[in-house]
Amino acid sequence: MIDYRSFRNDDPPRLAEVWRAADLGPCGFQPMTAAWLESCVFSKPYFDREGLVVAVDGERVVGFAHAGFGPNPEHSAIATVMGTVMLVVVVPHDHHEEIAAALLVRCEDYLVRRGARTIMGGGTRELGGFYLGLYGGSDLPGILDSSPAMQGVFRRAGYLEADRIAIMRRPLAGFRPPVGRAQLAIRRTTQLRVIDEPARRDWWEAATTTGISLRRYELRDEADAPLGSATFWDMQPLATAWGVPAAGLLGVRVEGTRRRQGLASHLIAEALHDLAQEGVALGETHVSEANEAAIKLFFKLGFEATGHGTLFRRP
Repeated sequence: MIDYRSFRNDDPPRLAEVWRAADLGPCGFQPMTAAWLESCVFSKPYFDREGLVVAVDGERVVGFAHAGFGPNPEHSAIATVMGTVMLVVVVPHDHHEEIAAALLVRCEDYLVRRGARTIMGGGTRELGGFYLGLYGGSDLPGILDSSPAMQGVFRRAGYLEADRIAIMRRPLAGFRPPVGRAQLAIRRTTQLRVIDEPARRDWWEAATTTGISLRRYELRDEADAPLGSATFWDMQPLATAWGVPAAGLLGVRVEGTRRRQGLASHLIAEALHDLAQEGVALGETHVSEANEAAIKLFFKLGFEATGHGTLFRRP
C-alpha cells in the first residue's frame, strides 16, 4: 500500500535517491545529493513542507511532487492566486502511473487550500522558484520533452498546453559580435559595464538567485543613463555534469523608450563575447515560442533550439 505525506526533515537523502533512480533526461542534474536539494530547494525562504508531497511504499520513498507559487506584481512576496506543480518524480515501480497521479492530485489540493484559482504544470522564471540549476538548464522550462513520463502525468490528468519553451544554445568558442552600421553606431555612443555579483533588484530575485553566481551587463549612454541590462549566471551544478563551462541568460531589459533600436541584440552579443573571452564555452537561454521577436534575435546571434519544454495549465 502506498502512503502519502508531507515533507519531513529526514527526507532529503531519500528524495535524492528517488531523483537518482528516476529518468529525468539530460537536463536533470545527476548524481543528485541531499546537499544540492538543500541549496536549491529546501533553503528557499518560501519553501513550505506541505507543498512537497512524498509517496512511501512500506519504508521506501518511491516518489515526490512539489507545488509552489510565484511572486506578487511587486516581487516583494509570494502570491497564491496562481500556483504550479513543478515536478512529479517517481522511481520505476509497478504502480508508477497511479503513484504519479495521486501525487499530482495532492499537490493540486494543497494549491487550492492556499488560495490558487489557476493551477499550472511545470516551473518557469516567474512561477515556482525552485530547482534552478537542477532541472531544465539556464532557466525553468516547464516540463521538458526529454522527460516524457512526467509530461504524461499532466496530459493524463487533462492538463492543456499553455506555452512551448525553446531551449536555445550557442557554442561560444571564437564568438564575435555582428558588425554593421547600426551596431557600430551603438558602440560609439554607449558604454558597457560588467558587474559581478550585482545587488539583487528585488526580493524575488534575491530569493531565487541566492547561492548562484551572477554577472550583469549594463549598457549606458554618454550621460551614464541606463539603456538596458542582461543578467547571466554560472550554470551550476548542471554545467559541471555536462563537463563544459556554461552561462545561462536569465533576462534582458531595455528601457521602454529605447526598445526596437537594436540595443538588446548589441547588449547580448557584447556580453557573449566577454563571456567567451573569460573561457565560457556554452551560452544558453530559454524563449517562449510565442515570442517571435526574441526567437528571431537569438537565431540571428547563432543560437539553435536544442530542446523544448511545455508549460501546462489545468482547465
